[in-house]
Amino acid sequence: MTENINKDLLLKIQGLKTHFFTKRGVVKAVDGIDFSIRKGEIVGLVGESGSGKSITSLSIMRLVPKPAGEIVEGKILLDNENLLEKSAEEMRQIRGNRISMILQDPMVSLNQILRVEYQIGEVFRFHKKTNGSLREKCINVLKNVKVPSPELRIRDYPFQFSGGMCQRVVIGMGIANSPELLIADEPTTALDVTIQSQILQLMKRVQQETGAAILMITHDLATVAQICSRVMVMYAGRIVEKAPVHTFYKTPAHPYSTGLIKSVPVLGKKIGRLFSIEGQPPSLLNPPAGCCFASRCNMAKEICHSEYPPEITLDENANHRVSCWLHA
Repeated sequence: MTENINKDLLLKIQGLKTHFFTKRGVVKAVDGIDFSIRKGEIVGLVGESGSGKSITSLSIMRLVPKPAGEIVEGKILLDNENLLEKSAEEMRQIRGNRISMILQDPMVSLNQILRVEYQIGEVFRFHKKTNGSLREKCINVLKNVKVPSPELRIRDYPFQFSGGMCQRVVIGMGIANSPELLIADEPTTALDVTIQSQILQLMKRVQQETGAAILMITHDLATVAQICSRVMVMYAGRIVEKAPVHTFYKTPAHPYSTGLIKSVPVLGKKIGRLFSIEGQPPSLLNPPAGCCFASRCNMAKEICHSEYPPEITLDENANHRVSCWLHA
């Protein structure tokens, strides 16, 4: 099932497959996904570790690790331009300019022995946007992400910043050139709860002020509820459900989605033990023939083990879709 055509469509992924060719065989990290993101929209991509979320983001950026990794099929359309048809030089101009990415560990994203001013300046120098005072541009980047005393902190090294402040610097670098799409890959994982909330509010403010669309990759459903308008659930290299956030939390359709929501503790609700999904995700080296979640699903039918379910539209108006034989 294809996404609705919309004049505000920014990113459209069609039949994307990214595989890794290893000595043991082919790892199907992303195995045929379709989704779209509208301009100015914040969309969450959730799923447990190893489901293919980060490889999806690296595929969009054309940064899949070589030589093992390869995008073998599909289209990645940015404003109707297929990024898979772009040359390496064209992609270098797109990265950090039209599409930016924020990684989960800011202490790794920044070079600890180079001043913050130099690293922010690289964003402008690489894309030849050095008109005016480069120092003032760098100071404004820190001002935009609410780093205190930016005129002084610009001369500091990353190791002199806290983890939260480093993440603010990384976000500032990501939005410095006003990208159309910002990919945030677990941007709050390495931070404590209080700082997480501050960073999420910062990203929401940045989106409102710049109009950039954000793809928020996370395993934290609370993060999705806080800032996203839509959510996509990924499992074993495929997207199994897409829905508006309020619909997803109220009426999840896929058994895996239901399991994820039930496993989240609820404040003030007393329970003996948190729900957990039994079993383990399948190996992407040799995935099962049918639904990859069938072996862990207590509602699985015979067909679930032999054929992968089609994408079913549950609510056209809400754009709620699910790949599950229970709804087919």
